[in-house]
Amino acid sequence: MKMKKIIIYGFGALLLTSVFSCKKRFDDMNVSPNNPAEVPSQMLLSNAMATTAYTLQLRAGMVMTDLWVQHSKATTYMDEDKYKPRNDRQDIIWSSLYTQSFEDCIQAEKAAIADAQPNNQAIALVLKGYIGYNLTMLMGDVPYTEAGLAADGKITPAYDPQLTVLNAVLTDLDKGISLMDPATGFNAITELPTYDLLYGGDMDKWKKFANSLKLRIYLTMNSGGLNKTAEINALLAGTDIFQSSADEAKIVYATSGNPVYQWINPSSSRKNDFRVSSTLVNYMMGKSADSTLPADSRLAVYANPLADGKFVGGKNGVSGGINTNSWLGSTYYNSATPFYFMSYSEVLFIKAEMNPNQVNYEAAVTESFVQNGLPATAVTSMLADSNFTYNAAYNTKLIAEQKWVSLFGQGVEAFNSWRRSGYPQFTPASNAGTANGFVPRRISYNTDEKNLNTANLTVGTQGLTPASDVISSQVWFDRLHPNNFGNK
Repeated sequence: MKMKKIIIYGFGALLLTSVFSCKKRFDDMNVSPNNPAEVPSQMLLSNAMATTAYTLQLRAGMVMTDLWVQHSKATTYMDEDKYKPRNDRQDIIWSSLYTQSFEDCIQAEKAAIADAQPNNQAIALVLKGYIGYNLTMLMGDVPYTEAGLAADGKITPAYDPQLTVLNAVLTDLDKGISLMDPATGFNAITELPTYDLLYGGDMDKWKKFANSLKLRIYLTMNSGGLNKTAEINALLAGTDIFQSSADEAKIVYATSGNPVYQWINPSSSRKNDFRVSSTLVNYMMGKSADSTLPADSRLAVYANPLADGKFVGGKNGVSGGINTNSWLGSTYYNSATPFYFMSYSEVLFIKAEMNPNQVNYEAAVTESFVQNGLPATAVTSMLADSNFTYNAAYNTKLIAEQKWVSLFGQGVEAFNSWRRSGYPQFTPASNAGTANGFVPRRISYNTDEKNLNTANLTVGTQGLTPASDVISSQVWFDRLHPNNFGNK
């Protein structure tokens, strides 16, 4: 990934503001030109974007939620696929998103305010909201309003209820939108757009991203029992959300930059760790009786056929399949495949969900085909398959399932969408390690939080149903559903 020097700070960034009592001559002697005491906001923002993409695509995605939504399956290291996620695999999601990316956004906002850079501040607020949304969706109650206040003595921040977090994210998004000035970009400093890995300093597109993200949050609130239909439809009727693929938020990697490619490319020692899930393959085959010719041609992007041309998936929770199950698609997971923070097709699926009809459904599916490098005309044969033809009698199920297909490679949001809608209705993995045998509903809190912020985490755990820090507990927006919702 091409960028300037990036520094990983995490909570250590707070040390940069420490006040030293030494005399000036000792201050001068202790200043290293290679370790700047003040970091420009744009460098912190660039780091936050890169770390967030890496974490959601690989750490929280491929090795965990991609398995849970049965886009892929494990072959050898079966812990996560059998719903027995290793602590270190869960811990690193918190430390990467919260301790690093989230903290970078907080410090970037402070630096932008100090340097009178309102657009940088706006981006910091949008990214902070995006990361906060993903943290609370993955775990439940999390620190948000007291996060980043270690310098003020808040080294053990309180856990906010999930609804409080979501409302705080909306507040930050609205504040960010109000600060955006498209005319000046990054304060008209020519070099700085280099650090914006999503939009190159285009504030009109940042505004559309912020408003599109609000759609996700309002959907979550709807699922939790609140009625945000009016807010959603107002956004969908306007022009300040994604209007085309040119607006979507994604990181386009340079050569070998895609972290999933680094893991599963043909020369990697980990290339045989994952194969495509039979749940995805069997669904996308539709009514086709020819296993070399799926009704949904996106499958040829998501998966590689075997030597005989057949697409064959493996069952989640069952080890093996290296030679008998299809690889993850080389077309999809090549070195330059982008990671989507949010896509235009997702916005169209939200529109179809809120206003179900044939036109909205087919527009969303068609955009997903185009997003995957297929011609729009390729959707015609797929829609002719009666499994995928629009039917008002089961439109909720059909739209949710097609959204699940479209979110391939975006396991975290596919996991969120599944918990909101209940579709697809998965058969849990074999040898499931959850107490009820169901698909997990969340990931567990970080071990350091359990040891160092015990009292606040204990309060946060009360927001779960049941109030226990296990992966089968349901978070606030998910708690209204019966325990087997979307599983068996």
